[in-house]
Order: sequence, then structure tokens, then C-alpha cells
Amino acid sequence: MAETLPAGNRSAIRAVPARMTFLGTAVRHAAAVGALALLTAACAPTGGPDPASSASPGGWFSPGAATVSVHRTGGFAGVDDRITVTPAGAWTATDRARTSKSGELTISEREQLQTLAADPRLNTEATRPTTPTKCADAFQYTVTVDRTGGNGTVTVSFAECPGDENLPATAAAIATLVTGATGS
Repeated sequence: MAETLPAGNRSAIRAVPARMTFLGTAVRHAAAVGALALLTAACAPTGGPDPASSASPGGWFSPGAATVSVHRTGGFAGVDDRITVTPAGAWTATDRARTSKSGELTISEREQLQTLAADPRLNTEATRPTTPTKCADAFQYTVTVDRTGGNGTVTVSFAECPGDENLPATAAAIATLVTGATGS
């Protein structure tokens, strides 16, 4: 095999047969896969209980174990919507005329909802001091989270008014997710 040296000030680069390049690439890939397997095994749980699946002293509860209800009233047209979502993601919505509809959250929506429902900040929001809303015709929300397994029921009420102080961010996120996902 004849090698051609490049012209100019550049250093010479040896030509490498294609089969050697392929072999070198295959060896590097195998080493990377092996390293990834070792890293994955080192980071895997050791068989004890999953910390996310049980209550901790900090109050964090397992996602996937709450029934969530959102009651929305008020607004210019005078709505009265009630939406209930089971831990499995099945929902039922009833409007002011008592017309019902039902459906199911996507897996992503259900996971987001259960994570929000398990958030310990919700307990703090339920006990926050409230003041009258500064908005006329604002939607009033009551978000109820019934955590299974003896972890209690939490209810947070608030008005959807950007000018109000001390708005409950977690409860508002639940209301937004549920009403958006159900089209209510």
C-alpha cells in the first residue's frame, strides 16, 4: 500500500486501511456499552423499598395514590363545573346544567397530576391565610386531594386573580392541569 504525504507545512497523516478503522470503532463501541452497563448496574436500586413509594417524614407521598376534585364557580357567565379524577386517570366532569362527560388523562397528565397531588406544599397552601379577591367575576376554585393510604384529604380554595397575594401555586397548577386536560 502506497502512502501519499500531504503538501505544505501540515504533518503527515498515515493512511489506515478501512478494515482497521471499522475494528477500532467496534472495539470502542463495545467498551462504551460495557461501561454503560456497569454504570447502570451501580446506580440500580439494591432491592430495598423504593423511597418514592412510601411516605417519608417530610410528607412526600407516593404519586399515583390520590383522587383529585376541582370545583370551579363564578366568572362572567356564572359557571359551576365539577371535575373528579381517579388515581388511574379516569375523569368525570359535570357543568352547571348537570351535563356530564368523561374521559381519561394521558399517562403524562396522570403522572403530573399525581406528582402535584403528592406535593407537601399543598398542605401549607391549605392552611394559608386568605384575603378577599381583588378581581371581579374571577373564577373561584376549590381543589380537593384525597390521598389514599391514610395520608389525608387536603382542600385548597382560591380565586383565579393575578393581582391577589399569596396564591396557592400547587393548587392552581392542579386546577389548570385538570381543567385543561378535560376541556372544562
